[in-house]
Amino acid sequence: MAVKVKDLKYERIDVEKASEFIASCTARAAAANSAEELVSIRAELNAKLDECFTMSSLAAIRNSLNVRDEFYSKEKDYYNETMPSLSARLTAFNKALMASAHYGAFKKLVNPLIIMNMEAAVRVMDDKIIDDCVEENKISTDYARLLAELKFPWNGGTVTIGEMRGIAKDADREVRKKAFSVIGETLASVSDKLDGYYDKLVGIRTRMAKKMGFADYVEMGDLRMGHIGYGRKEIAVFRESVLNDVVPALVKLKAALCKKHGWDKTYIYDNDNYIVGGNIDPVGTAEQLIAAAQSMYDEMRPELGKFFKSMCDAEAIDYIARDGKECGGYAEMIYGYGQPFIFANFNGTMDDVGVLTHELGHAYAFERAAANKIDRDLFVGSMETAETHSMGMEALCNRYNAKFYGDRADEATYQQIFDAFNFLPYGVIVDYFQELVYRSPEMTPAERKALWLDLEKQFRPYLDMSGVPYIEDGGRWQYQSHIYEVPFYYIDYCLSTCLALQFGELASTDYADALDRYLKLVEKGGTKTIDTLAHEAGLMSPFDKGALKKLCKQVTEHILELE
Repeated sequence: MAVKVKDLKYERIDVEKASEFIASCTARAAAANSAEELVSIRAELNAKLDECFTMSSLAAIRNSLNVRDEFYSKEKDYYNETMPSLSARLTAFNKALMASAHYGAFKKLVNPLIIMNMEAAVRVMDDKIIDDCVEENKISTDYARLLAELKFPWNGGTVTIGEMRGIAKDADREVRKKAFSVIGETLASVSDKLDGYYDKLVGIRTRMAKKMGFADYVEMGDLRMGHIGYGRKEIAVFRESVLNDVVPALVKLKAALCKKHGWDKTYIYDNDNYIVGGNIDPVGTAEQLIAAAQSMYDEMRPELGKFFKSMCDAEAIDYIARDGKECGGYAEMIYGYGQPFIFANFNGTMDDVGVLTHELGHAYAFERAAANKIDRDLFVGSMETAETHSMGMEALCNRYNAKFYGDRADEATYQQIFDAFNFLPYGVIVDYFQELVYRSPEMTPAERKALWLDLEKQFRPYLDMSGVPYIEDGGRWQYQSHIYEVPFYYIDYCLSTCLALQFGELASTDYADALDRYLKLVEKGGTKTIDTLAHEAGLMSPFDKGALKKLCKQVTEHILELE
């Protein structure tokens, strides 16, 4: 019988002792007599790190399930305060390894990406920024708790931000408008805190970057996210492709959609609505969605069905939205127990199927990386690779939409593909906004909101923000938690969306081939760069010349065909 996640034993890691162990490994690395000895010492160190991350992950998971649980709230605070010192010790180890006379030989024994990651890690962590990292963690946690505990008044009661976002996709346009107004008014009521948290985070991260020798936080932020093999130059080229190829295509699609709906224009509260009469919502209860997913994965491939069942048996999918639970969704690996975990907040919309299939893609990739014993520094790769696992899974699940949407399966597929395509400009706005903010960290809250509106006009000219309190003033970004908690993450979603859409287009002509290519990509985990993984799967890299132009043509034709 599977051990349930709720029964996994938690025991606080003594981070000070773990740091002492890493220090001893550092001394041994400095005195190592061979490259093989360096490999062995590093393996011992990684085993200790697995112990640490197992318990810190378990504490974070249980805290996210109930932010009011005092025990796990304190445990998360403990790791927020102590883990930066452990990271600094790890940097000292990497420096000792790189200074070894045997480093050249060591480099020949390991995957080159390990070396690139190690050298990047040394550039972004040091004893001198430990206190800054502790402060950064604390403020990010305070922000997450604020959003989790924020009450949004609705129909005489209150709902969470996750539930509110579901209501904001209602079929009734007036309900959507009211929902967005409630979101805006509620955010406005805590705007001082939201602005204050971000002011502090920008200041802290800029200070860290200066201490580490960077001109600003942008390059440091990219390196902290594991953006290896590409940088702001390549991202700028991609961003221009979105502006020149994706935005014009969406302008036409949105104009036609607006006409079909009979709207005078497309407002922010219309952006996520694609079907006349209301978006497609899944059929059945949350429990029935889980059963439908089991049936789907059983049919896709036996190994996927077996994995999904193991997740359910371990109660490793928490999907019910409730008071005190953090908003959003994620997948996490509890390393020492070999157990992936999925966190979600179902709200009765297509997002439920999306988050379920998306996070299952992450969780399955975790399981395969562990089974294939991929080095922990590579594991499922940096985030653009990891998000290809999740978004690729979403695209491949469209084939089984009848299980979730009944006789409206084709409409659901239309909505999902359109929604993924529609995401690209928004994702670019999130990333570009952060780049510009960290280039000019002295910006005031008002200037940041004005910047957001300028980028909206540039990349989403088909949307009107007027009439929605706070949102019309540029406050939309303040409930995009990645901006506060994991800066420069969002470009990874954009890059992976390009690959996922390609998997979807392949699947529409030869499903078995597309699924085979996807599963082979997953098996490789993070052992290769996103460019190489894409090319080996027969896909175009997002950085390839003309990639978006060709993809836009394919996706637009597919959307019109489904319409």
